[in-house]
Amino acid sequence: MGDMIRWVVLRVRLYRPDHNPVRRRSDRLEAVGVVVTLALLLLSVWPAVVVGRMAYENGTRAERAGVNARRSVTATLVRDAPTTVADEHVGLGAKVEADARWAGPAGKPMTGRVTAPAGAKAGTRVSVWVDARGEPAPPPRRHAETVFDTVTAALLMLAGGAAVSFSGLRGLRCLLDRGRYAAWDAAWAEAARRWRRA
Repeated sequence: MGDMIRWVVLRVRLYRPDHNPVRRRSDRLEAVGVVVTLALLLLSVWPAVVVGRMAYENGTRAERAGVNARRSVTATLVRDAPTTVADEHVGLGAKVEADARWAGPAGKPMTGRVTAPAGAKAGTRVSVWVDARGEPAPPPRRHAETVFDTVTAALLMLAGGAAVSFSGLRGLRCLLDRGRYAAWDAAWAEAARRWRRA
């Protein structure tokens, strides 16, 4: 913790505005660049909050629409489910497509392919999500997915703001360093010229 505090104190001393006659113009420009970078980082919080809020609202809207448009029914397998899975890296509890029947809207008998445990026997009951027509549908969106998408969107926005800010600061430092090295070379050339005359 002490090293971190020392680092912060050194940076504040390095970039603080003062009337130090030894401080070069490029040092002052770099200090302005650091302040602008920090300001851009702080300003990128607002768009991150806006994007996160939009992602959350869209997610909760999709949650509500999914719950209203789908319902869970119990399907009965009409044939044994395959015991082999196409992906050999799947562990226990692997799921496969199997033929099943279930009650659709108004009790109408429906048949089709549903997801079932590998090796399940005919007559096994499985839970299936269906849409308003009684066709198999993906399950409704879970709230955890909405929260994950919200956090991801906000963090990506912050990361984008940080990347742009720090890239700009890095570019400014490269330009300033080029000028500093040129001034350093010119000063040494002037010193060498004076020393030859002496």
